[in-house]
Amino acid sequence: MALKGFKKQGKISEHDMKIGEKLAYVLTGGDKAGLTKTVDEQYILDIERETFVTLAGEKLTQDRISYMLKKGKPLRN
Repeated sequence: MALKGFKKQGKISEHDMKIGEKLAYVLTGGDKAGLTKTVDEQYILDIERETFVTLAGEKLTQDRISYMLKKGKPLRN
């Protein structure tokens, strides 16, 4: 996965990698989807919400949100 390469090169932080992995999980249909198996829209919305709430509860994510609101630029932590 490209994320591992970016992490190894120092281009992204551990938290960036975690966010990328969660995003990939949602975009690929989570645990239910597969090469020959589709999922419905509601399932995608459900795992998207679950992932968002999980990430929003993390201190590093909260720090990023706060920094963006105060400074107008992203925090890389």
